[in-house]
Amino acid sequence: MFIGKYNKSVIVTYLGVLSTIIGIYLLLGTETIHITIATICLMISGICDMFDGKVARMCKGRTQEDCDYGIQIDSLTDMVSFIAFPMIILYGISQAFKVSLCPYIAIPILALFTIAGISRLAFFNVNAALEDGPVKYYTGLPVTATAIVFPLLYLLRYIVDVKIFVYIYLGAFLVMAFLMVFKFHLKKPKTNSWYVTCSILAVIMSAILIYLKVRK
Repeated sequence: MFIGKYNKSVIVTYLGVLSTIIGIYLLLGTETIHITIATICLMISGICDMFDGKVARMCKGRTQEDCDYGIQIDSLTDMVSFIAFPMIILYGISQAFKVSLCPYIAIPILALFTIAGISRLAFFNVNAALEDGPVKYYTGLPVTATAIVFPLLYLLRYIVDVKIFVYIYLGAFLVMAFLMVFKFHLKKPKTNSWYVTCSILAVIMSAILIYLKVRK
């Protein structure tokens, strides 16, 4: 009756998208710009992306079509959650702190970031289709790294001058654009301890961000 797949093998991916949409709404759809909660939503999307492949592999009876669909939907989700969403957070930050970004600097950096991100995702999709079994190494920095880097950078907002913070945040997009397309190999962690560690760190980071927000 409907196109697409909506079974348990992709449910975690869709939950990650839901977290992203909530974060975007909190930045653009309300009178108050909720940057802290949006940043937490970015981390939640990252956790969902980390677990979606593991959950999919646990589902028995997956066809090749299911696997191919999973690869495509994962990358399309990454475009929204880890390329577009961080840029919307940057916009929210500039609006909340009333710091105007120079368009001659911001537009080229964000354009490079977007092109590098979608190029890396396309590269991953092509090579994932050629791999026999799960991918063992990342080539270039995964776009999902934004779910780690930008929440950590947001802590600088409580340490340095607001204008300096905003431009450091912007500069991170340029650095990440380079790393996403730079050809180096990064071993993909697969152990359960990695999943547990990242989940605990996300909870700790969320608690710190909320504490700093409330304290201020």
